[in-house]
Amino acid sequence: MKLTLKVGSMRSFHHPFALLLSALCLLGPFSGARAAPLPLMTWNIEGGESVPSALAARIEQALDSIGPVEVLVLQEIVSEAQVEAAAKAGGFDYWAISDFSPPVKVTNAWHKSLEVAVLSRRPIKSAAEWDTTGRKRNGDGHPPRTSTRRVPTQELRVAIKDGDDPPPRGFLRVDLADGWTVYAVHWKSSRGKHCNAEDRASARQRERQAAGLAADAASALAAGRTIIVAGDYNIQAPGRVLRVGTNPNADCAPTQGRCEGLCGPGALDGYDDSIAILLGMDPSARLLSGELDATYLLRRFPGGAIDHILVAGPKADRLATATTPTVSGKHWQGSDHRPVITDEVETSP
Repeated sequence: MKLTLKVGSMRSFHHPFALLLSALCLLGPFSGARAAPLPLMTWNIEGGESVPSALAARIEQALDSIGPVEVLVLQEIVSEAQVEAAAKAGGFDYWAISDFSPPVKVTNAWHKSLEVAVLSRRPIKSAAEWDTTGRKRNGDGHPPRTSTRRVPTQELRVAIKDGDDPPPRGFLRVDLADGWTVYAVHWKSSRGKHCNAEDRASARQRERQAAGLAADAASALAAGRTIIVAGDYNIQAPGRVLRVGTNPNADCAPTQGRCEGLCGPGALDGYDDSIAILLGMDPSARLLSGELDATYLLRRFPGGAIDHILVAGPKADRLATATTPTVSGKHWQGSDHRPVITDEVETSP
């Protein structure tokens, strides 16, 4: 039950119940009360060529439009300075950024230096990443960086099927208080193509990215944590386009003459099972963004959103179906993607 007090005059503050409520608020949260809500937003901010101040302005404008969020997951940033500026602009005390790629000063190309980040108003307990490139002298292969050195960080070794080459990017994992674990992802791009050899290879990379995350998430789920997988998946939800598979056990390999992407038993399954792999992690797994309209704005691909939020674990049912702001044109607050947002729904005590 949600209680709303309407104050018509100063006299209403002297009501005995209002006085009691004020006193209890001063004493702190109710014993056994549910933790604060977790509004979360994921956004491909298209920050590869942005100076920190410009990216901070995008964050400020976005939150002015959307409203405050507890956790912000970003893709397409390239530097710690960008994340620090974004955190300050948005009022986030805590952040973590991946270290998948060499810095721009090494690659000389922003698209080869892309990272992901998690910004939070609640404390970060630990951060880890699956960096598939290994430790190299060119600047990648190091643990994720965080807003404070007190936060433990680590590189993860994640096993996927024998013979599978690791994908170019793994994931950033951030453990928050109250049993939440946030995975930030930016999967291999599909570029909207269908059925051809290039897209089948891209789909296989996304499947490996999903398999690695699912393998790591198994221990978090076993420990009773609730996981959120947020980011740019670069593929539509199962059931929205034909090439997106629904059965990870059916390893589809469509022929060139069947460019709708159908294969498998009865020709009813697509060849990209990446999201289906995540949905198979736990019976509680839900894709909150499956019915959203397009989130990539430069071209209108069929099948809706390619940016997603997926949740699994004991508190999965607390998170609402995702939303995204309306937009006219091909940019939202300076980015070619619009964000995806979820919040906790009210439940009976």
